[in-house]
Amino acid sequence: MPNKYFNPDGDDILDEKIFGAKPTGFVDFNRSRYTWDSNIYDLMNANTWFPSEVNTAGEKKAFEQLSENEQQIYKLTFAQLSFNDSAQEEYLSDFRRLATNRLVKAVLTLQMMQEVNHSKSYAVLLDAAGNSNEVFDLYKKDDALRRKNERISEQFARYIAGNSAEEMLLSAMASVNLEGIYFLLGFSYIYVLGDKVPGARDMIKFISRDEINTHLPLFANIFKTIQKENKIPAKIIDKAYEMIQEAVDIELEYGKYLINNYSIMGLRDDLIEDTIYNYANDRLLKIGLEPIFKQSERTYLQKLVDKNLAMNDVKQNFFEANVTNYAKSSIDFDDF
Repeated sequence: MPNKYFNPDGDDILDEKIFGAKPTGFVDFNRSRYTWDSNIYDLMNANTWFPSEVNTAGEKKAFEQLSENEQQIYKLTFAQLSFNDSAQEEYLSDFRRLATNRLVKAVLTLQMMQEVNHSKSYAVLLDAAGNSNEVFDLYKKDDALRRKNERISEQFARYIAGNSAEEMLLSAMASVNLEGIYFLLGFSYIYVLGDKVPGARDMIKFISRDEINTHLPLFANIFKTIQKENKIPAKIIDKAYEMIQEAVDIELEYGKYLINNYSIMGLRDDLIEDTIYNYANDRLLKIGLEPIFKQSERTYLQKLVDKNLAMNDVKQNFFEANVTNYAKSSIDFDDF
């Protein structure tokens, strides 16, 4: 059995596939079978940030001034987002073991660090708001939150054994759903609160930049590359469609639960539906599949997310925090 740390008889670095390769053991950023992996790695590094850079000094007062419904939306949203990042970090550790391209594994390692950084940011923010323990334990009291967490974790666990290219492809689909659907609605709910909770808003700006600009493109390219490098039967692609339909159902159920029980600022069922369908169609396009959901005009919630992705809008006191505008590079996510 080849030594996984050094295999001199392994594949040439340019022949290392994501699944099924025999790597020599080297991580060579100057030679890669792909170009998107090193580009995403560089962008992740360029956008490095830490929770201490966000001013949360006024978060407790801001939270206390919210209405009761707004407070519940705030708490339930952060309870769910914190689970997403916690689950994703553990999932990435498992998925990384399945990958056989060493540079792709390196990018996954960096993403794991960023997911842990997100978990730290929730702890910092909720501690400042004075409700950390309550929020992290909400799944014990709220059945809808618990059900959503269970359904997401079940989708993660379903194919993580990765005994074939087909299973690895479907496992990657679970991450596309997390990065591209579950996170986005949570971000939008905090953006709806907006200036009422500036600490939460600015923390989510950093987190959403990571998820949307690098983590989602990473797994979209992993999905497309596994499909390109292997003979994936149509029945497996059908399962990918089933998985995104499941993700849509999970997010619809939870979104409608939130707004029907804690309605805020004009959020309606049809707005939630249109937003989720639009995001799901876009995610299908990003992984090279045809959209299957009803498409509508770009919604108010989508526009809020887009607006807040502009990191130059993050305003901070020069004497209280570090500069938050980092270098950005351009990535062609279709570049193989």
